[in-house]
Amino acid sequence: MDHGQLTMVADKFQWVFSEVRLNACGKDVKWCRRQRIITPFRLALALTATCASQRVETIADFHCGFHALFGTTVTYKAFYNQVAKPHFADFSRLMTERLIGDMTLKVLGFKKGQAFAAFRRIVIQDGSSFAIPDGLREVCPGRFKVVKPAAVELHTTLDLLCDAPTTVVLTPDTTSEQAFVPEPPSLRASVLLADRGSVDLHYLRRVQDEGGFFLIRAKAGMNPQVLEAFREDGKRLRALRNKPLQTIHAKLPKRQRVALRVRWDMDGTPLELRLIVSWNRRTKSFCYFLTNLPSPAYPLEVICRAYKWRWQVEIFQPHYDSSKLLSLTAA
Repeated sequence: MDHGQLTMVADKFQWVFSEVRLNACGKDVKWCRRQRIITPFRLALALTATCASQRVETIADFHCGFHALFGTTVTYKAFYNQVAKPHFADFSRLMTERLIGDMTLKVLGFKKGQAFAAFRRIVIQDGSSFAIPDGLREVCPGRFKVVKPAAVELHTTLDLLCDAPTTVVLTPDTTSEQAFVPEPPSLRASVLLADRGSVDLHYLRRVQDEGGFFLIRAKAGMNPQVLEAFREDGKRLRALRNKPLQTIHAKLPKRQRVALRVRWDMDGTPLELRLIVSWNRRTKSFCYFLTNLPSPAYPLEVICRAYKWRWQVEIFQPHYDSSKLLSLTAA
């Protein structure tokens, strides 16, 4: 990080952790009307510093962190009473939104002329499921009731170039991922990478109409009309043209990947996309990638490498090296 970036981070930090603004925020959400020792500013700073410096398992960890940072003698009961207030959740949510929204800084990029250099954002959307105590099964039912009667899912959107999450939503595990994909207007001049749960042709059309792009792992069983078919070595597969995908499915090559130009007729208007098909030897099944990235600038090899960003990024595991991800795409 150069001197200019350090200055930007310092300015952002002072803005996010402004004592006047944080104290006003605590008052606005009706959490802390009378500011004594545990002010919104002090508690927000202590919670952030504690989470950033150690593993937090109990409220006592935050209590100790508050003491260490400000040298106070507040009892545990007094501290607990403050964080147990219902409006403290509102304050915490607003604080998290400010950290995510205001502390991001573009730290990765591409040289001019390289693949993906023209996009202002590379957006990765994914969800992770976590089992919780079975007693919460009525409130947060799990998708796999035998293994996980109660479970939640963390839906997260990551801006890869900023190396930071932009939205985080916690829901019952049975909630569909499609409800948390980015709004199409927000994807203008950007690329969305998502899993099969996000495949919705009407949504993809809206993204395309707004000037956005996507690379999504598609579901098996789709049956668009195949307009053109090219093998990885460039050979045109004329026998696969102008036929429904399921009709030619058994004829798809397994030794080489295939790029298909496909079309769906939706409400009387065609939707044409690229469908990349490859054979997975381990699972003995085909893998599909659906995209509207143009073929001259984004050949089959680049498409398949780019999708590996989703596989190698563990959104809430801070130990991956994001700089290595960019080497996965061809120049």
